[in-house]
Amino acid sequence: MKKVIILIGAGMLMLLGVGGSCGVSGVKILKGMAENRPGEFGRWQGVFRWCARGLPFVDNLPEWVGDKTYIVLLQNNTELRPTGGFMGSYIRARFKDGGLVDWTAQDIYEPDGKLAGHVEPPYPVQEAFRQGWWRLRDSNWDPDFASAAATVAWFLEQGGEEKIDGVMAINLELVNSILKILGPVEVVTYGETVTDKNLYNLAQSYAEVDWKPGSTQKRDFLGAVGTAVWERMKNIRPGQAVKLAGLVKAQLDKKQILVWIGEEKLQAEIREWGWDGGLGNYYGDYLYIVETNLGANKANCCINRELRHEVEIGDGELRERIEVEWQNDNPFENPRPPYFWGGDYIDYVRVVVPREARVVSVSVSGEKLRPQTQGDFARPSSLRQERSEEVWVEEERERVRIIGFWVVVPARERVAAEVKYELPGDEFADMYRVLVKRQPGIEKFAYRLTVNGIVRREGEVMKDERIEAGME
Repeated sequence: MKKVIILIGAGMLMLLGVGGSCGVSGVKILKGMAENRPGEFGRWQGVFRWCARGLPFVDNLPEWVGDKTYIVLLQNNTELRPTGGFMGSYIRARFKDGGLVDWTAQDIYEPDGKLAGHVEPPYPVQEAFRQGWWRLRDSNWDPDFASAAATVAWFLEQGGEEKIDGVMAINLELVNSILKILGPVEVVTYGETVTDKNLYNLAQSYAEVDWKPGSTQKRDFLGAVGTAVWERMKNIRPGQAVKLAGLVKAQLDKKQILVWIGEEKLQAEIREWGWDGGLGNYYGDYLYIVETNLGANKANCCINRELRHEVEIGDGELRERIEVEWQNDNPFENPRPPYFWGGDYIDYVRVVVPREARVVSVSVSGEKLRPQTQGDFARPSSLRQERSEEVWVEEERERVRIIGFWVVVPARERVAAEVKYELPGDEFADMYRVLVKRQPGIEKFAYRLTVNGIVRREGEVMKDERIEAGME
């Protein structure tokens, strides 16, 4: 692992244009961290900070790797959740005085089962699973990663983890991309050859076939895979290290890797680089579709979506219509382990728009939903037993309005949802501007923007995109 950290870190420095004595000092720091040699870190970090000012994490480097404990969430984006995917496992990384002193993998159900007391669940979680409580496994609920990560950290600490200073989320797709670079990896203890094509099915098979309470099958298998990957990476070639570094940088920029730090000064740096996974409505109009798979399956292996966005501007007002259409290509309604884990797509959808928006209507499959009433939520969430598919709910935050409702897409079918709303439009008299966000865990989606009857953008959205359209 030491060589891996050094080589990938060196590759990142190359990608960021750090060479010469700066590059040498950076590699020395990485080596000191990986080998837990505080003296080496202390000797070179001053030089590196001086000559690499302005690069990520450099100015506050000693604080990043002082006495800190970080959690890396390993999310399965074939079961889509707001921050990317279902949290099946995590890694605990502990630093002290610039050195990495601990790196341990753990199953999410280990601390999940130790939570004492009752935590009231978000109502869709209760309506989906009807268990009467909120647990760690479903705690990455908020579409704003900073809020979700802080909640995850709290649940982990309640489950016995020491104080957590930061949380990073990565998805299964990143692990698959790493395997594409490395090639097949032999997991000798299980007699398996793991590739980017079969990792998911193997992990699910060992996790859920003959599973029983207290089982460590998934943890043991993923731990064995992790060990095998690290062993393989000990012999990584410099060219592969550069590819891995490029992959990590690209995933950060695409917000497929998200980072939250509890200390505000350090979190501000994450926000500045756009790696915080925040809602971030600071740019004209705004549109973010957030999906949550609450079907206890891996249906997102086989889900495609199209977003059609129509805007009419006139008389100082924006009238907007969005339509999202999902295609569920899962062949069966329910999982058929050990070879198939998908099924019907039971999706709680949140449409995030500017706070000033006034919702006109919400429809699913042509059926108009009704807005929530006070009576709809008179009972505690933990007592709810049925999905309220006929209702849409509304939440107002500092800069955004969140519209939530259920969408169920049966296997082999297509289903569309429509939301209409209005916005003040004076600022768009000459130029329409919109930020269209792409949810972590989704690689891409088809998008078409029509402004006053003219198609202004059509194609795939692969990362958050700012779009401008002049008025004609």
